[in-house]
Formats: sequence, structure tokens, C-alpha cells
Amino acid sequence: MEIVCEGYKKSMRKDSDNAKLLEPGELPSKRKVLVVEDNELNRDILSSFLEEKFDVFLAENGEEGLELLSEHYRELSVVLLDICMPVCDGFEFLRRRNTDKFLSTIPVIVMTGSNSKDVELQCLDLGAVDFIPKPYNFKLVMGRINSVIKLRESVMALTAVEHDELTGVYTRQAFFYHAKSFLKTRPGERFHLVIADIRDFKLINSSYGEKVGDEILCYLAGAYTKMLKTGLVSRYGSDQFVCMTCDDCDLSLETVTKIEEEIAEHAPVPNLMVKYGVYQDIDKSLPVSVICDRGFMAIRSIRDNYECNIAYYTEKMKQKQMQDRLLENRFESAIKNKEFVAYFQPKYDVKTERITGAESLVRWINPDGSMVMPGDFIPLYEKDGLIVKLDEYIFRYVCEFQRELMKKGQELIPISVNLSRTSIHHSDIVERYMKIVEENGIPFSCVPVELTETATLNNVMIRDFTEKLVNAGFALHMDDFGSGYSSLITLSELPFNTLKIDKSLVDCIHQQKGRMVVQQVIILAHGLGMKVVAEGVETADQLELLKEMECDNIQGFYYSRPLPKAEFVKKSEEN
Repeated sequence: MEIVCEGYKKSMRKDSDNAKLLEPGELPSKRKVLVVEDNELNRDILSSFLEEKFDVFLAENGEEGLELLSEHYRELSVVLLDICMPVCDGFEFLRRRNTDKFLSTIPVIVMTGSNSKDVELQCLDLGAVDFIPKPYNFKLVMGRINSVIKLRESVMALTAVEHDELTGVYTRQAFFYHAKSFLKTRPGERFHLVIADIRDFKLINSSYGEKVGDEILCYLAGAYTKMLKTGLVSRYGSDQFVCMTCDDCDLSLETVTKIEEEIAEHAPVPNLMVKYGVYQDIDKSLPVSVICDRGFMAIRSIRDNYECNIAYYTEKMKQKQMQDRLLENRFESAIKNKEFVAYFQPKYDVKTERITGAESLVRWINPDGSMVMPGDFIPLYEKDGLIVKLDEYIFRYVCEFQRELMKKGQELIPISVNLSRTSIHHSDIVERYMKIVEENGIPFSCVPVELTETATLNNVMIRDFTEKLVNAGFALHMDDFGSGYSSLITLSELPFNTLKIDKSLVDCIHQQKGRMVVQQVIILAHGLGMKVVAEGVETADQLELLKEMECDNIQGFYYSRPLPKAEFVKKSEEN
């Protein structure tokens, strides 16, 4: 029997003025819809209704509909299903669809001319989500289709936000939400956090391929989920997981070590190393993000220790964190109040024992005259980026000091300034430093720039940066040579004119092998046209050996500690 659609002719008229405007409730782009209907006229009518808003697939019976659903389920947003059909009716379609976990995710709207409540209940029991009565009302059809699609896409979006697509565990954002609820619903219990950080995951991806990398992530997510009796597991970063559990979970070093070894033993790749940070009996008053930070703080304490993979958050770490926050909060006021100053450690000519230069070293003097140790704030500011502003502050300090000396008619000696790795990568750094030199009217040669050896390794950008410095007129010193991973390529390709031998090598100078290493470094540097400064010289024996090796300059406590400005000026005048 043919069923005539109400308002069919009216619905087929197009209003050209509003053709591109979205109607209320309309979805913003075309979705795909499957119509399973045995009546040809009804199929044509529905297709005509829908094709302007949707891409439409048509099937004349349930069997054909299941084939199209199997082929296009990834693309389909909804199925419109007639109940009374030959070959495979609507009930059978729903039953067979329910046996496949992927096909069953596509919502089905049943189309029926029956008013039987039993039919509706049977369809609902089989998973149908809504009904469209016959004869069709176009606005009702469009409204229900759009409602079902929006509901499904909202659920899909929520699932995508909540669960990591690869591993299936919570995303970081979802973990923050659920962990907060988890803590509130168990007020009398103790909670614990474990952070897992895969060591050298980028290297694993490059060595084994990203597919194996994905297998490792899924393996770890499954292992952590299985081990937690009660708790939450989240993929926190690309190669990090966070687990929260409560009360009776045994997180002793012995237990966590056994778990770590078991996980490594059954991992998809051999020698998988995962670092674990454990925060026991967490402070539930803290935000979840801060709780996680404490787990990561524990991991950072063993990041470069290949003999230890497990660390616990301690009270000492808490005190260090509080101190770091205080130093970060004080930074701007310390800059404003000029609490940062430069001390100057003289460099002496080996032959004449006269001062030929100096290195500027930042010091932080509190208003009460006490000093904040450089080891407390420099690594912190390098990590959080404040070092860029501090580097420039000290550079300006040295330039202004040189200008003062020049105005007094004193002969200028080079005072080198240190440039951190972070500053190297900051935009327009060379131009800003050039401007500071020009504003003070001093020669570029009187403020050499020191770069640490490790900051210049394996970076193509460094070549352009160092060439800009040298072309501007700055002298370039390689600092701390021998303290890290020495690169002869760096020496041969970058325009350094001075090489500074690190104290760690100078300390070995009394040993035969150590003496040979230092000697060869000096010969190499001289062969490349560079001057050599030995740092950390503390004894007369070291000085004599360096003289024999024809080292050019000495810097260290044997001659002088770093001096405040007034003492340095006095020593220079006595020189």
C-alpha cells in the first residue's frame, strides 16, 4: 500500500534566499543516513526529503540494509528502519545488528504505521531509540533524526574527551574530574598516587616503529588497570600514566619493585624502563593537578639515575617545592630592587700573572645582606624560563659597569657574560644584546659571550646564532669543555675563539691520563686558533703543570674568588 506524505509538495519547494542558512536544530554539515524500506514510493519520498540535508543510502529489505550497515557503519549517523519487510524484517534486522558491537553503536529509528504498543516495546527491547509514524510528517522526521544524531554525537564527544583513544583509559582532563569526585566520596580513607614515565619513549618509537610504541602504551594501560583493585588510571601525557588508589594498596618499595620487574619482563620490547614516582597518603586538600605535580617531582629526582626507577615524594621535596615557589614569586621584585648583581672572577695570564679578563657571575643579595645561593635559583629559572630575563639583566649590568670604567679613563679588560640554553633560543636575542652594547657606547669586544658546551650540541640553529654574535663583534667562549658530551664537530664548525677547560678535567691533571687529556685539549684548541682558559685552578701544582702545557689563562681560587664590583676594581687597579 502506498502511503502519501503530508506536506510533500510544500516540503519540496526551495526558498533560494535561505538555501544556505541553518534552520533551528539543523546539524552544521551533511551526515550519512541509511533508509531501509521495502516500499519503493516511500523510499523515494524519504530520499527526496533527506538528500538536501543528508547523504542517503537506500535498502529495500533488512538483508540489504545489514550489508550496507556493515559496509558503512563508520560513516553512518542513523538508520531509518521499516518493520514490515520481506526477506529480513525490522525485528530480525535489530536482532542481528545487536550481535555486532560495532553495528550496534549506530542508532536506529523505527518507521511504522502500526499503533500497537507491543510493537513499540519489542523494538525498544531490541535497541531502537525512537519511532516515526506513518504517514510521514516531514518536520517530525527531520526533528527526530537531528535529535538522535545530536545525542549520539554528544555521547561520542564525551567518550572521546573522557577516554584516551589508543589505550581506553581516562584522559588527563577526565582524570582530574573523576579523581576529584573519588576523593570526595571516600572522606575517611587514605589515598595514594603513582606516576609512570616511560624512559626514552621517542627512542623506542624510532627504533621499533610507532606501532610497537602504541603496543607498549596499550600494554602498560592494561597492566595498571588490572593491578588496581580500586582506583583510576589515566594516560597523563604521550608517554606517562597516572594511577590513583586508596587505603589497602601496598606501595612499599619491595612491592613496587616486584611490579616494575614483572611489567618489564612481559613488555612488548626487551629492557623497557619505566620510572615511577609514588606519593603516599596524599594531601586531599590540594588540587588534583598539584597532587600529580608531587608525583612528577619524585620522578625528576631519579630522572638521570639509571640504577633507580622508583622514587617517593618526601617532606624534603615539599620544602624544596615551597622554596622554589617563593623564589619564583620573588623574582620580579628582586629585579626591580636590583637584588641581583654581578660578581667578577679574574682571569690571569699564565706567563705574566696579570689580570687579562674576568667572568661575570650572578649573585642574589637579600635586603638583609644574606645571599641566595646560585644553585638554588639558577636551575629553577632555567627550567621555568625566567633565566632569559635574568641573563639580559646581568648582561646590561656588565655593560653599564664597563661604561663606568671607560668614563673614568680606565683601560677596559674583557668581562665575559654567560648565556643560558634557554636564552639562545629566544627570539631577537642577538639584536637586543647589540642594542644594549650600543646604548652604553662600549666596544663589543669587552663583553665576550660564554656558551656552555652542552648548549651548543646537535643544533643547527646554533650555527646561525653564533655567526650572528661574531659578525656583530662579540667574542665567543666555549664554557665547561669536558664536563659533558664533548663534540669535536662543535669545535670545528662554530666560531669560538676561546675554549674554557672545565674544573672537572683540571682536577684530574695530577693523574697521568688526566694530564694527557688536558694536554691534548690545549694542543687541539691552539691548532684551531683558540685561546685556552683553565677553570677551577686551586693549587700551585696545577698552575705549574698548566704552564708547562702552555695554557693561556687561569681562572680559579688559586688567584681569586669571584669578587663584588668594588673589590674587583681595586684588584684590577693593583694589577
